Amino acid sequence: MIRFSPVDEPYLFLPSRRQGSLFQGALVVIFGCAGLLSLIQGFRTPVGLEFVLYFLAAWVAAAIMLWALYRWLALHSAFYSLERSGLRLRWGLRLEEIPLNSVRWVRSEAEVRRQLGQRLPLPWGALPGAIVGRRSLADGTVLDYLASDFSKMVLVVTDDRVFILSPERRDDFLFFLQRTLELGSISSWKRRSHNPASFLGEVWRNRVARLFLGLGLIGSLALWIWVSLRIPNLGAVYISSAAEEPAPAAFLLLLPLANGFFYVLNALGGLYFYRRSLLTLDASTENPSSFSLSADKVYAYLLWGCGVVTTGLFYLSVSFAIYVE
Repeated sequence: MIRFSPVDEPYLFLPSRRQGSLFQGALVVIFGCAGLLSLIQGFRTPVGLEFVLYFLAAWVAAAIMLWALYRWLALHSAFYSLERSGLRLRWGLRLEEIPLNSVRWVRSEAEVRRQLGQRLPLPWGALPGAIVGRRSLADGTVLDYLASDFSKMVLVVTDDRVFILSPERRDDFLFFLQRTLELGSISSWKRRSHNPASFLGEVWRNRVARLFLGLGLIGSLALWIWVSLRIPNLGAVYISSAAEEPAPAAFLLLLPLANGFFYVLNALGGLYFYRRSLLTLDASTENPSSFSLSADKVYAYLLWGCGVVTTGLFYLSVSFAIYVE
């Protein structure tokens, strides 16, 4: 056990990662391969219902793969930081700062289960490495899960909800938090909560972000529809000016597929920098909604703008393949 120091020194605890990393990583590989195989099989199939079903399966597999990848990344960026003033929780896009004077008590989940004689309800879709979500008890108590391992969960009861965590060094975490509660806080933190829902709402309220992301999404969907409607009327096409032989018309779907990939990449990259700009602003001012054009926000706008420009370039590529002999 690490020696306890009563000074205002943060103690960093990481969630249990090994089991969750293997499980979520396996999901990424399995659904990534499934999506790729569906895509390859789709290009080998004549245009028709079977062709559409293969591409639909590829999109579903890609969506599940991206969700598992986000959960894997969230697990590896997560931490629980204990200080004399409070407890800071980070999980993916989620950030919670809990003042120490709002924490009532802390217990291991196993101890609480023995006292109650039953298990606590788990969030929907809970899997190793991603036990994340909220459930409510019959008395209205909110259980807020930010955990990764079913066997190492601890309950941190606060004034407004119960946080359920899973630190790798569970016994050390319980000891340190209990000792800190006994000593009391040096200064009072302000309760802060940043979650994906509020963050996406902040992005939606930004007119520039809404314009770039909306134009890119509408343009990408329109490109898919246009190419899908034109394929049945085409025989063979030249995908590039350097191609010596024409390719089957179904290969045109590679262009909106690639455009969708770059749109998602630009959108996620922009969200990352925009999120960082909000956290920096929130740490430096009491009014997070005040206007500030930071470098991170500029990077976000550039990436979202690139998503719109990239979609326009793919429209030119499709036009070349369809209309240029």
